[in-house]
Amino acid sequence: MNLPACGALLWRKAAVLGSLWAASEILLGSFLKNAHIPFAGLLLTGIGIAILVAGHRLWPERGLLWRAGLICAAMKSVSPSAVLLSPMVAIFAEGLLAEAAVRLLGGNLAGYLLAGGLAMSWGLIHKIGKLYLFYGPDSLALYVKGLEKLRACLGQPGGLWAPLLAVLAAYFLAGFAAALLGLRAAADGELVPLRSGGAELFPRGGGAAGYYSAFFLLLHLAAVAGLMVSGRLPLPAFLGLSLVYGCVCARYYRRSAALLAKAGLWTGIAAVSLLAGWLLGDWGSGLRMAVRAFALTLGFAAVAQELLNPRVRRALELRAGPAFFETLEYAFATLPLVLGSLPSGRDMLLRPAASLRAIISRAPCLLERPRRRVFIITGGHGSGKSTLAAALAGLIRAGGQKPAGIIAKGCWEGRTRSGFDLLDLSSGASTPLCRREPGGEIRAGEFRFFTAGLAAGRCALSPEKTASCDAVFVDEIGFLELKGGGWAPQLENLLGENGAPVVLVVRDYLLDKMIARWRIKPAAVWKTGETSPAAALAAIRPAVDLPRPTC
Repeated sequence: MNLPACGALLWRKAAVLGSLWAASEILLGSFLKNAHIPFAGLLLTGIGIAILVAGHRLWPERGLLWRAGLICAAMKSVSPSAVLLSPMVAIFAEGLLAEAAVRLLGGNLAGYLLAGGLAMSWGLIHKIGKLYLFYGPDSLALYVKGLEKLRACLGQPGGLWAPLLAVLAAYFLAGFAAALLGLRAAADGELVPLRSGGAELFPRGGGAAGYYSAFFLLLHLAAVAGLMVSGRLPLPAFLGLSLVYGCVCARYYRRSAALLAKAGLWTGIAAVSLLAGWLLGDWGSGLRMAVRAFALTLGFAAVAQELLNPRVRRALELRAGPAFFETLEYAFATLPLVLGSLPSGRDMLLRPAASLRAIISRAPCLLERPRRRVFIITGGHGSGKSTLAAALAGLIRAGGQKPAGIIAKGCWEGRTRSGFDLLDLSSGASTPLCRREPGGEIRAGEFRFFTAGLAAGRCALSPEKTASCDAVFVDEIGFLELKGGGWAPQLENLLGENGAPVVLVVRDYLLDKMIARWRIKPAAVWKTGETSPAAALAAIRPAVDLPRPTC
């Protein structure tokens, strides 16, 4: 990261707060869902505000709060949830508003109370904006008509905006309470060591991997924009286009298809639309609102899945700079430790101040967590990937350090590659790995793999063999691993632990799929024919020379 040390540290602190925010929201959100607690959204927002306030008391630095909101929002991009864009926008906006309040009034009681009120009130503003976005201008007319009917029933006069202002005041008060909770939790206390364990929040193999297209991403963005301004289309044309678009999204995108099973979502949309048709005296307007909400909901889910495209992510990284994405990677790396150390959802509800104090007391410990770096060797068939990996391992060994892992040595019959033997870099033992027909027991592509060869590879990549090494080689990641077989379980363990750098070998046409499946942020990508063993050694040397973690 080409940043001054202070800038890098600020981003890392924001990553810690962002991961704490995301982890606590997921943990408490699960509890609230199972317990059917009312106003769950307000409670989750309050927890986020309390974490921001307590975190700022711990690290009172300019720019910390909006960065934490950005990191937490970005972490939602790989959530298993199909609804992503709306909560991502809301989380980032809450961080921005909290930052603006603290800059305006300072890091004191007044500043934190204003930060809590503004961040909490965004929930109301966000809901009103979503209603207008999904249901169009008719939603405003619906509010006016509904208010008139309510006044007629109650016989009560009043201003048009009085109900909204009263609700906004209630949101502000709830934000004040959340900020006070954060201040109370920020009381000085001893640092609490992290407990190991805890399930990973976003498994590396999960998510919405699969079909991606930058072209279709642009089409989806255009379609969503068109739906937002389509109020003048004749009703039959609007219904037909919207329903077709929504069905296409559900047919080709997992996130969109997952939404179809959300009965509560569609029941709510139908109820609002029926109510709108009755109040407005125009059933066509109600139907238009329902279909518009249906198409936009599935369209946003499709856009969210397309944003997982590795090429799109790399392009965004070039524009946003490496600092943000390295920080995001660090935030994900801390999540397993955070989850293993969080209080239960029940404790967070019954003893919020004590639970939050326990969370914040662990934050400084997360700053020092080391990370395993990943280097990639790629190229086409027969381009010398394994040769480069073996040469690099030899140079590392010649420098007095210890490589571990596996190298796939090609076996030839004349000019035809007949298979591969597996070389264990720790022991130097060689074992037949795969052959063309006739071969081993497991088929993958054009080769059949031997059970003994796979067992030898698993042993070479085991924690016992890799714990004390200076670099781990995995040659190579192919179709078998992308389907969850081969070295996939060992790679999951390697990427989820601290330790020596990892060198992965992969064919060029599988590079993006591998990066997407395991969410890898490579320190370098070496292409055969363009990178010499000496150049690769010079690039990996700083990571190899890093002291190995002892915990």
